Amino acid sequence: MMLRPYLLAIALGTLTLVSIAQPPPAIESHLAIDKLSQEYLKAVNSGDAKQAASFWAENADYTGPDGVTVRGRAELEKSFAAEFKAHPKSTLELKVSNNRSIGNRAVVTEGTCVLKLPTAKEPLETQFTTLFIREDDGWKIASVREWNASTAKKTTLKDIDWLLGDWIATNDGKELRTTYKWDESKTFLHETYSLTKEGKTLAAGMQIIGVNPHGGLRAWLFDRSGATGESFWSRDENRWVIEAIGVLPNGSETAAVNILVPLGPDRFTWQSTARVAGGVELNDTPPVKVTRVK
Repeated sequence: MMLRPYLLAIALGTLTLVSIAQPPPAIESHLAIDKLSQEYLKAVNSGDAKQAASFWAENADYTGPDGVTVRGRAELEKSFAAEFKAHPKSTLELKVSNNRSIGNRAVVTEGTCVLKLPTAKEPLETQFTTLFIREDDGWKIASVREWNASTAKKTTLKDIDWLLGDWIATNDGKELRTTYKWDESKTFLHETYSLTKEGKTLAAGMQIIGVNPHGGLRAWLFDRSGATGESFWSRDENRWVIEAIGVLPNGSETAAVNILVPLGPDRFTWQSTARVAGGVELNDTPPVKVTRVK
């Protein structure tokens, strides 16, 4: 069962000094991503569905502002073809605001997407977050989440204060209990968690959630095993998209895009997608139902 302690574990890496002749891995990765993005935009704006889809990983997924998810390179190619046919001569522009490296094999990019349609007076702007992974044949797009920009700018901790209290989730004989509380000044939301099986504690730790000055929310996780984590929360209509990056005690770097969907004041589902561990892609986890303990 992949539940919260492992979904949110992230890396707090250090930059290794190298010679000037060889750029640091993070800079080298970002240059490669910039080049890939430019080539990708060229394919999209030319209306070449097959070429545009080739930039995506085989099991990649895209979730648009309407909440609909397209999975797999083949389905993405079909979606591109349909969009290009419905909106010929449209142009796409990406404004990147932040790049975050996850070791040497993954990069998370976020920014603004500007779509110009010949039939529209004003361009359509949305926010996006993209997970790139480095495969044997080069960098690929593993996952993209896109949402309306207007919703991201209004996010505060009040938007998740419904989480205050105790929660429980069970799966495969394991039980995850979490508790959310305010700190003394109500500046941060503190979460404590414990994962047990047959009375034995498998994992435990805490998470601190605050407002991200650049928009959305930001969280830091500390597991008693030594794993540490960081995640970035953005609201996408009626759900939360959570980019999580981290490192486990054995040094394995991890990344995931987690989806939290509220189902009323006393229930929500949690799912981990676009997962990468040690540079290896992992399958999405099924949604786990979490309920309030009354």
